[in-house]
Amino acid sequence: MKPLLVLLAGAALAAGPSAHAWAQPGASGDAGTAVPARADTLPAPPPPEVALRASRPAASGVRAVILTVADGEQAEPPKRSAFLNCAPVGGSHPSAQKACAWLNRTGPDPSALRVNAAQPCTMIYAPVTVTASGIWDGKYFQFRRTFGNDCEMRSAAGVLFDF
Repeated sequence: MKPLLVLLAGAALAAGPSAHAWAQPGASGDAGTAVPARADTLPAPPPPEVALRASRPAASGVRAVILTVADGEQAEPPKRSAFLNCAPVGGSHPSAQKACAWLNRTGPDPSALRVNAAQPCTMIYAPVTVTASGIWDGKYFQFRRTFGNDCEMRSAAGVLFDF
């Protein structure tokens, strides 16, 4: 909904007052007199349905994520961060191909981050908080998760937060 509002607001600001409003009777304050349309006005912005249809194809294929890792139980300030683009694969993540493959399997779902019991980790509590936010197939998402230590994070997320 937010992208649509931004798109519509931008179109309305770019269009300025529509010629239709200038040509209506009584628009100048005089009852019954029509004001001629100005030559420098642009047409009114398209109806919301048209703007929505035009924005879907471009947004539906977007898969971009900002990932952060922070020491402790708070997400701020992040110790490190990376940008990951999965359509096409790229960004500042050092293993973008593998991280995108992981996200393509699970999607941006925090419940998919399950600690692998087969990988032993120490019981030392040194919390690590990870966040991911971005756009996946045209939908905004955001999640945050705190792991008991770095080993648990790697066990659950694999290469996703390994940057």
